[in-house]
Amino acid sequence: MFTADVRFDTERTRFSFDERYLALPLQRDERALRTMLRRALPLTVLQYRRDRLLGQRVRELLRTHAEQTGNADALAGLLNVSSRTLHRQLKEEGTSLQALKDEVRRAQALEQLQRTTKPIKQIALAVGFRNEKSFSRAFRHWTGTTPGAYRRGER
Repeated sequence: MFTADVRFDTERTRFSFDERYLALPLQRDERALRTMLRRALPLTVLQYRRDRLLGQRVRELLRTHAEQTGNADALAGLLNVSSRTLHRQLKEEGTSLQALKDEVRRAQALEQLQRTTKPIKQIALAVGFRNEKSFSRAFRHWTGTTPGAYRRGER
């Protein structure tokens, strides 16, 4: 596609080809075009967008920097946005900061209950609750059972 004489930072760029290529018949029809676009869209636009979603970035920060993300202001600071902007953009994505916190806490709690023998009080503190009672209440809301019953396999 490029010749041996490639120059960057020039005032103009050009690409030339034989004009007879313009007279060639199209090899694709409308159906082929639609098929190509249907396949191309998820590989380009949607994938790029998915990587940029604020909700995903918030989830990752909540997982990896739990001690620094105790409130919306701290989290917004890590994301270089205002707290208001954080809440507004999450709402536009169809979620909220509390929903993301609950999602991350729930996943961490389930993992620790399944993989460790830590006391429930320690798990509560590790996933961001101030006491075992509030953790148990939230856990029951998430799963329909208590942390102890979950650990025993009573799901």
